[in-house]
Amino acid sequence: MEVIRIHPHNVIFSLYGQYVLPRGEDIWIGGLIQALAALDCSAGAVRALVSRMKRKGLLHSRRSGRHSFYRLSDRGLKEVRWGGKQAFVPSGGGWDGRWTVVTYSIPEKRRKCRDALRDSLNGLGFGTLAPGTWISPRQLTPEAEGKWRELDAWQYLEVFRAEHLAPSDPGTLVAQAWPQLSTLADHYHSYVATYEPALRHFTDKVLDDKACFATRLRSLIDFVAITLGDPALPPALLPQDWARPPAQALFEELQHALARPAERFFDAVYEKGKEIDAKKVR
Repeated sequence: MEVIRIHPHNVIFSLYGQYVLPRGEDIWIGGLIQALAALDCSAGAVRALVSRMKRKGLLHSRRSGRHSFYRLSDRGLKEVRWGGKQAFVPSGGGWDGRWTVVTYSIPEKRRKCRDALRDSLNGLGFGTLAPGTWISPRQLTPEAEGKWRELDAWQYLEVFRAEHLAPSDPGTLVAQAWPQLSTLADHYHSYVATYEPALRHFTDKVLDDKACFATRLRSLIDFVAITLGDPALPPALLPQDWARPPAQALFEELQHALARPAERFFDAVYEKGKEIDAKKVR
């Protein structure tokens, strides 16, 4: 089975989304290092990653005496919210039998625009029906239109909301437009196989606070990595035994079960930074 790749940025995004933002805007670099040490990340690796993200405009920093504190930029916040939306809003809802069809023809000299549009279509859950033709069972959102206008791609598009008449059935269209579904199912099965034992270990009181924090954060990172590639099709277009629902249920149960000890561990880490900042203010 293909191993799902996790971008290092998503480790930081997950930490901010789950732990930092509910407590404030920024965190001391020492706190980041201590928190991610629970995931076996070295101090040097964390510092290098934070520096790269700052250069890319995903993080902003401030100084408090000799100490550095980091917060998400507006762009970084968008990434965190997008990942959270994918993970915490499972596929569902009805389907009216119609498709949103997007066609485009972008000149070769605008290749970067074309590539950015394709990335956006993928991220929005569209599938490729044919070269330059993408489909989705969901209606076009104002956010999608805004994104395509921002990319300066809107002028090259045509968007339709239409019924499919013949000759293929919906299942055939889905298999053609989203060939990654079988691999995606394998990832969900692997997630369950990996994290069911973690839940049992917690129930058996094998995990201490630090281990609960590491497991809870790692399970979030892994689940987000899978769902970023999930088009979240309505149930009518998915197999009856689709693999996401049990994985989603386990993810949510694990997040809830480990919350108190994991939050307790992070509170201790985060408070050190607040104390350092408060001393400088005084």
